[in-house]
Amino acid sequence: MNTKDKLGFITLGFIIWAAATLVFRMTGSSFFEGSVAGYWFNLISTGILYAGVSLGLMKWRKIEQKDWLQGAICIALPGMLGEIPILVGFSELMNNMQPATAGRYAAFLFGGYSTLIGAAWLLSARASSQVTSATRLVGAEK
Repeated sequence: MNTKDKLGFITLGFIIWAAATLVFRMTGSSFFEGSVAGYWFNLISTGILYAGVSLGLMKWRKIEQKDWLQGAICIALPGMLGEIPILVGFSELMNNMQPATAGRYAAFLFGGYSTLIGAAWLLSARASSQVTSATRLVGAEK
């Protein structure tokens, strides 16, 4: 993966984080303060969507699968760092939600980022092991 791709994914990660933070600042109570089933549905579906879109974008950009973990980190890191001040000042910055909702919000973030990074790690490791296996087979023929 080249530097242009990395910078593009970092920029995309920042845009996704900023847009999602604004949405949750305006409507977060409906996502995080409703029913438990609704919360879990939101957490699981958002994590799958986040990972699917991000990994699909890497595939579309023709990033080698062995580099997907790097791409996922570039996408996730701006949001992970951006959430630090949001969570520290949660009651002031996300004032449409109860202060006690900060835990649910943080768990939601952790779930989304870990789904993306975990899926990218598994797929990158699989691609790397296939390359290693193919290299061993080629070397064995000599």
